Amino acid sequence: MRPAFAATVALSLSLVVPALGRAAELRDHLYGVRTLSATEAWAVGNFGAMLHTTDGGRSWKSVEGGTRQPLFSIDFGDPQHAWAVGKSALVLRTEDGGKTWKQQSTPLSVEKHLFKVKALDNDTAWAVGDWGTIVSTHDGGATWQDRSLGVTPVKTEETPGRSTTTLTDDVILYDVSFPDSQHGVISGEFGTVLFTSDGGATWTRRLTPTEKTLFGVHFVTPERGWVVGIDGLLLRTDDGGHHWEVQHGHPESEGVEEISFGDTLKNPGMYAVRVEGDHGVVVGDMGMILISNDGGRTWTRRELPDRDRLVWMRDVSLAPGADGFAVGGEGFNARIERDDVILSDGRRAAAGAE
Repeated sequence: MRPAFAATVALSLSLVVPALGRAAELRDHLYGVRTLSATEAWAVGNFGAMLHTTDGGRSWKSVEGGTRQPLFSIDFGDPQHAWAVGKSALVLRTEDGGKTWKQQSTPLSVEKHLFKVKALDNDTAWAVGDWGTIVSTHDGGATWQDRSLGVTPVKTEETPGRSTTTLTDDVILYDVSFPDSQHGVISGEFGTVLFTSDGGATWTRRLTPTEKTLFGVHFVTPERGWVVGIDGLLLRTDDGGHHWEVQHGHPESEGVEEISFGDTLKNPGMYAVRVEGDHGVVVGDMGMILISNDGGRTWTRRELPDRDRLVWMRDVSLAPGADGFAVGGEGFNARIERDDVILSDGRRAAAGAE
């Protein structure tokens, strides 16, 4: 069992904080981003950082969310309604486009950190995190239901010729994607990928070709999607997870002595994947950016300029039209314009060799 972090900040559940904006110098680590349009996005990160841009990332305003806890993810049901989640089961909600944020109560203990939230609409959201945590709301967050592993049964589909390991209740779950209201996918430790086709009432585990941690998941239809993880892993499925294609990285587990420095540079951890129409983006450790121009069928690498070559990027978000943002360590942020990656100072990522 993994040790739990201690809660460091306690907030009144009735606290409503006015989100007064001020120009921000981006220095804190950023963990999550949500793009609303080609010019507008929100980002969250360390020490409760909450940032908003309306000019395509040329400037960001710091927004007060009422916490100094790390925030790991943010998502909007529409431009007025959103949730942000973070350390110690923290859930924040806005119903006025980010002007004010209110903390919501969940049935979770503070030992359970929430790493990703997915808003399906104004009223419905799912969040996942540490210790097999899954929670959902269908009333705008007035109430949250605990659907965690061990509370909600999970069936494992057998795959001929493959042994099946037991799915433990304390596996870390890192990301959640819902291509529609009924079909959802969750990814996590030990190659875990869970599927629902009934709006989250039941979940089924389908095996992947790896037992490595899968940090990110994105499905554009119930059948077609991608997962990414450690050691440069990028997997794609076109049949709802029954079969997987390895598009990048090595799914096999290796001993430390078998991993060369060159392999580490070529296959750093991948944390997030998004595909919008013909355009896709993957981001990860050590400046890793992969770009697709054919709907995620093939990918090419982009190289960041020298001083950002080793930066880590934790999240990427694309709006309709394939414009978006990527964020990461020490306030790193970059604008995505289809297959172009533009840093905040105007420098651009170059095509790189794989």
